[in-house]
Amino acid sequence: MRYLITIAFLFISSAIFAQADSVSLKKAVADFNKALITKDSLALKKLVHDKITYGHSNGWIQSKSDIIDDLYSGKIVYNVIDQYFDNIVLDGNTASVRETANINVEMAGKPLQFKLKVLQVWVWKKKGWQLFSRQSVKI
Repeated sequence: MRYLITIAFLFISSAIFAQADSVSLKKAVADFNKALITKDSLALKKLVHDKITYGHSNGWIQSKSDIIDDLYSGKIVYNVIDQYFDNIVLDGNTASVRETANINVEMAGKPLQFKLKVLQVWVWKKKGWQLFSRQSVKI
């Protein structure tokens, strides 16, 4: 009986931990989007992995420094990022996030709107969740 109680406790604890991880991951995604819109380089430096490959739907790939530099140069300005989570899969310190996103940006002063399917890969580091890879495709 004692073993059953222990097993049940471990199962419940792991379910609660997984839910907490999912919540902290969703917060990291929201914080990342907010940092893009507000051009918060301190938050971006914390949330973006040093080895990121950030892929856009047109094939454009950015590094961590590209993401930050392009925000400040005005090459890309994020106005609105509305996201809808399709699927989140957690496996240890790695997670994949699939979402549908409506994005309103300006590139070189030209307003653009995109409806995208996005795949993000996040890794858990000492500082919290960091975006390791991202790729989007137009719907």
